[in-house]
Amino acid sequence: MQYRKETGLTSRIIIVGAGIAGLSLAQWLTRFGIEFEIIEQSPSERRSPHGIVLPFNAVRELKTLGLFEQLQEEYFDFWKLTYCGIGGKEIKSAILTQAPFENEQFIAVREQQLLTALRTGLEKKIRYNTRLTDVDHEEDGVRISCTNELLNGEYDLIVAADGTRSQTRLKNFEGQTAVQDHHISCWRVLLNYPEHGLQPMHMIGPVSQFVIYPVSNDTLYCYAHVHEAPDGEHVADGAMLEEKGRLSPDPKENLRRIFARYGGPVPEILSRLGDAAIIPDRLQSVAEPCFFDRRIAFIGDAAHGCSPLIQQGAAMALADSRCLADALAMQQTDQALATYRDRREAQTQRIARASDAPLDSVLTGPGGMKQLFYSLKLRLFGPDNVRAWRRIATERPFQSANKSPGS
Repeated sequence: MQYRKETGLTSRIIIVGAGIAGLSLAQWLTRFGIEFEIIEQSPSERRSPHGIVLPFNAVRELKTLGLFEQLQEEYFDFWKLTYCGIGGKEIKSAILTQAPFENEQFIAVREQQLLTALRTGLEKKIRYNTRLTDVDHEEDGVRISCTNELLNGEYDLIVAADGTRSQTRLKNFEGQTAVQDHHISCWRVLLNYPEHGLQPMHMIGPVSQFVIYPVSNDTLYCYAHVHEAPDGEHVADGAMLEEKGRLSPDPKENLRRIFARYGGPVPEILSRLGDAAIIPDRLQSVAEPCFFDRRIAFIGDAAHGCSPLIQQGAAMALADSRCLADALAMQQTDQALATYRDRREAQTQRIARASDAPLDSVLTGPGGMKQLFYSLKLRLFGPDNVRAWRRIATERPFQSANKSPGS
């Protein structure tokens, strides 16, 4: 199929960002025969130093895209989640082999492995070390400037796939609040731990969490966070941090201090940090979800970035990409953008609310009462992420109008 300007279908597209969202869109556009450019501000292939959890719907999307086999079984299949208090005592477990998940797959994987799979066949297409510097809306397109002068000019469509802190979004909505900060400091680390023998575990205190997912039999992906008190100080579960609760510049020191009272496997994990690369960050969400503005489309975290508490970031990015590419393959640009928004808006808003809702009330009430209430809720209703996954599993998924390459 030829996609020429005179047909009325999109003929010139530029994707900003070569992460999960941008690469998956590039894969779909390639399959539909739609030309595009893709730029990435990193100087070379992005080397991700942490892991990622892919629930059943993310795995479904990768299989539909025909790239799941590219992971080469370098992942950890899991079928059970355990939730514990900070001492390691189990509060609740969730079995993921029961309805509605009996035919589904849940995995944890190095994010680098996922990005490598998504880059398959695109290696020569990505323009690295290229940063968007300016965007101007035209009557039937967008004029861009970037650090690669060969790419400057007018495009039918820009697709912002550059994350929650999207620079494309900042330039387009200049002066508006782009992100909401949840006052949570977090850390991610991939840890070498031979023969760990662990299964996924969420350890939860009144103001902190320590989450463990194996990505192989000898490597763990750990995610940890702590909430700030209203005065900006950080409070460890059981004690105020030294130096008036301020964090240290050393992420290892922060983890060891904040999670010193945790039991279970955490003390051994903390003792093994050694030279592991710990990625510090803050939890932020997109302030107002947006799918497109004139001829700029937003996908993945750039459209609706939210907290990772129900682990839906990759799944939503993959679904956004498939939906947008399908619409562009069948419709004129403006109609395709409206179709993309209409198909994706309701579900992504529900998921974003489910992801961020637990963060809003975490610092209200005494810590002991919060822990008691949360434990009771967990025992009665199950974990937030698994309840969200169940709802997603019973929703009717978006069906492509085009034949899927993985079908």
